Amino acid sequence: MNDKFLIFLIGSYFLAFSVNLMPAIKHPDLDVNVFHLLVTLFFMLLLLMYSKKGSKKLKVFALVGVISGLLVFVITTFEHAMFEHVILNSIAALQYPFYLIFTTPVFGGNMLFDLSYGSYSLLVSLFYGVVFVLTNFFRKNDAVSV
Repeated sequence: MNDKFLIFLIGSYFLAFSVNLMPAIKHPDLDVNVFHLLVTLFFMLLLLMYSKKGSKKLKVFALVGVISGLLVFVITTFEHAMFEHVILNSIAALQYPFYLIFTTPVFGGNMLFDLSYGSYSLLVSLFYGVVFVLTNFFRKNDAVSV
């Protein structure tokens, strides 16, 4: 049963990623609609439900999600100063893989907030922080009950 739910979660990640890819790349030129929001909420709900398992892999995924959201936010905040320097410009290029992996699947939620991609990444890092805390909470409860 655990493996089936994990496969279902991974499938929902890929569904959310593929549905939200173009709006996440083209925002604000391409609008996010209700379908994107529903797919995002579905993935977020499954992620929260899976956090009850206390998986160590989910804990690492959520922690990297928090760090990536903060990284994207910080880099986009200082982006105007970074384009003047070659080294800082290459640091700015580091944000894109993190943005694609962690923010894109939940970008449909930006329909509610209509934020820039940097600000929305900060909001997404808060969500991954909640998943991280819940995973730790349920992992500790499992260790105490054994």
